[in-house]
Amino acid sequence: MKEKGAKCPPYTAPGVGLTSNSQDLSSDPLVIRGRWYRKHKYHWYDEGNIAFLIENTAFRLHGSVLSRKSPVMSNLLSIPHPSPPNPFDESEKQDVIIDGVPFVVLHDNAMDFAHVLDFIYPKTLPGARTGHLDAHDLMGTVRLAGKYLIQDLLEWAVAKLGKEFLLRQDHSSFAKALKDAKRYSDPKFCVKVIQFSRQCSLPQFLPLAFYALATADWSARLGAVACLQELSLDDQCRIHEGRVALTRLVLTWAFPMPENHGAVAKCSSWSCKRISPAIWEDARERWENLMLHPIEELDGRLSLFHESLCSDCRMKIDCGTQEFRDGLVQLLTDFFTLD
Repeated sequence: MKEKGAKCPPYTAPGVGLTSNSQDLSSDPLVIRGRWYRKHKYHWYDEGNIAFLIENTAFRLHGSVLSRKSPVMSNLLSIPHPSPPNPFDESEKQDVIIDGVPFVVLHDNAMDFAHVLDFIYPKTLPGARTGHLDAHDLMGTVRLAGKYLIQDLLEWAVAKLGKEFLLRQDHSSFAKALKDAKRYSDPKFCVKVIQFSRQCSLPQFLPLAFYALATADWSARLGAVACLQELSLDDQCRIHEGRVALTRLVLTWAFPMPENHGAVAKCSSWSCKRISPAIWEDARERWENLMLHPIEELDGRLSLFHESLCSDCRMKIDCGTQEFRDGLVQLLTDFFTLD
């Protein structure tokens, strides 16, 4: 039992940093059934008629506001609350009623719930504070918006994820995100994307996550292989089988292209004839990159300008590279059997 006047340590949701919306959860702690709870800094409204206890955080809210946004909340709030329970019963089987306000335990993530409330309380989505939300925050928001059937928030969060954080096959460029140490270059992030996509029925985010795992440099990250065990056995097999299928097709398509052997095809142009036929100074490294990380390598080639070649040869190489890259991206679903 805590001594009188003892302070409860500040609470931070597991694995999530404090944000500009939820900086202080330490004011006015509550003790309910012998457990400490923090009144949320923004979403504790003294006039609220319903309260939720989530992890170590207490939210006091307006039932009418929640009901308008969420049919699930509307159904929950329509259930008659029981009479005040036995004060000596410290189990969580019954809701606690304090000053006529029911306190309901929810098994959600407190930070994610706070982010959802940030959108529910402003009248329009653009009015909500969203600049601090990262990929993990948005994935949590999508989960709760789906759980509570908040359709406009769900659509907004999925769109923002696809625009700023998660890769889809219809994106125009992939190399930057695939090389990002905080995103697709981190196997743990890719595993989370796959789990999230499966859980929330968002298959558009699966192909590039599987590709990133299949082409990962596992030797560069000690212990990273262990995170694959968080996936199902079927998905673990998809990673390995997809890598084999990808490599086989890269070899099939790459060999006929003259630039992959360090020289361009013969050209009648005077300007091409005067220059050495080698198109790459680092031909061996280019070929190795193409085998290990084909989409990143082809993405990089599209930004190059070959001064030694005539315009026709440059166009032919650029078009071939674009078709090669786009073809691989579109076939990722087949490589990893994601249909």
